[in-house]
Amino acid sequence: MTALWKNNRGLLIITAIVVVLMAGLLQSLEPKVWMSIMLSGATLAALYFLVASGLSLIFGLMDVLNFAHGVLFVLGAYVGLSTFMNPRLLFNTLPFFFVLVAAITVAQHFGRIFWRRIGTERGRRVATAALLLLAAAVLFLALRGFPIRALNAFNITAVGGAVTTAEAQEPMATMLRRVTMVLLAGLPIGLLLAPKQTKDELPLRPVWQTLLIAGVAVVIGYALLLVRDPGETFMLAMSTDVRFVLAIILGTVAGALAGVGIETALIRPFYGNPVTQLVLTLGLSIAGIDLIEAIWGEEGNPPMSPPSLFAANCRSDSLLGWFSEHCQSIDVLGRAFPTYRLFIIVVGILVFIAVGVLLRRTRIGMIIRAGVQDSEMVQALGINVRRVFTFVFALGSALAAMGGVIAAPYLGVFPAMGGIFQLQAFIAVVIGGMGSYVGAAVGTIILGLARAFGDHFVAAGINVPFLDTVIKGSPAIARASTVLIMAIVLLVKPAGIFGKKE
Repeated sequence: MTALWKNNRGLLIITAIVVVLMAGLLQSLEPKVWMSIMLSGATLAALYFLVASGLSLIFGLMDVLNFAHGVLFVLGAYVGLSTFMNPRLLFNTLPFFFVLVAAITVAQHFGRIFWRRIGTERGRRVATAALLLLAAAVLFLALRGFPIRALNAFNITAVGGAVTTAEAQEPMATMLRRVTMVLLAGLPIGLLLAPKQTKDELPLRPVWQTLLIAGVAVVIGYALLLVRDPGETFMLAMSTDVRFVLAIILGTVAGALAGVGIETALIRPFYGNPVTQLVLTLGLSIAGIDLIEAIWGEEGNPPMSPPSLFAANCRSDSLLGWFSEHCQSIDVLGRAFPTYRLFIIVVGILVFIAVGVLLRRTRIGMIIRAGVQDSEMVQALGINVRRVFTFVFALGSALAAMGGVIAAPYLGVFPAMGGIFQLQAFIAVVIGGMGSYVGAAVGTIILGLARAFGDHFVAAGINVPFLDTVIKGSPAIARASTVLIMAIVLLVKPAGIFGKKE
């Protein structure tokens, strides 16, 4: 107990002061009011956690501050929105992805032979420049004039009005030509991603496995073109619950695949060079948002409708009653609270438990924790640390993208949402301690509650204990509350609550 007090004296004093102030504030509020504030704070905390947990995992293992993490949040939201409301966009764009993956997989497998035949460094530089120009030229010719805006104009609020599927889609012959050219563009990209030095090589999978993966991807890509119209009709005929689950799955997978691409193409060549990584991910965050705006538009999109489980226009008296009534709100101490927000809280808790079990109770979790402590020793034991790095980056990216899909019915979908949540996630990670998974969870809870109480403070004011005075603040105070908390924590404990001094 003495050691605990000595090592954390400042933090314990601040905690005691905060508890006393919170107790005084809660005394001035009705139970239904402070319970509603607490639940609203928990909702924000759950969304912050889905972004912050991935940031914490990636930094803890790889010492990479990924400033493009917010882009993955936005990507998940938009992919989920398209799956739920506009599947024609998926059927007209996913073929490009599948054939590109197929070509890159094959070219990357055999690219080692290509680079071994180029013995000089100057020759490698010339070959790299030539492959870059070739890939860019073929992709430009393949995608020039692609009607992406027309495919996105699916609702009456779209700029220029809605466009019917028949008018938005290109003829089959044109799409086949585009997909085939993208397939060809993937070959030089795969060669560029192949290791140029023997020391950078990883063990190859058998040739038959590479060809099988590529073949399946090509078949899926061309098959999606053949079922564009019936596929869209089939998906829109599904119930909102099924489409919402599909939106979560596809949004999460999109985030994971984007994470793999970022780690493989941008992060992996610059391990040990944090300045370059920071600049690359910062540039990617800007370019990524620009790309998302080019595909989905700069305007905000209509909010994704919540599943029918949370859509009935009624208020359930209890959680048990909601299971049969599926009301959009539930009675909490005499005050309505949206049931979809309770769903967000449950998802945050389940993700915290699932990732915690993964890290503590599985072999891959043991490797990740060991890699955080000493990655060179793990590599010396014969474990492929690079693939572990890729897995962790994909996991963190998938969590952020899933957060975007889940946030879509709550917040709507707009390009700037990623920057907002990324900033809060970074603050939460700093408060909890860089690289600490539990610290990220604690940090998000602190920020969520602070923001919820701050918003209430702005809207209704707070009665000062022992005085008949109501104090109200400006919206800027609510926004600045999270930064203020971070400053206080860092003044008391510079490494964060669960951080360790280097």
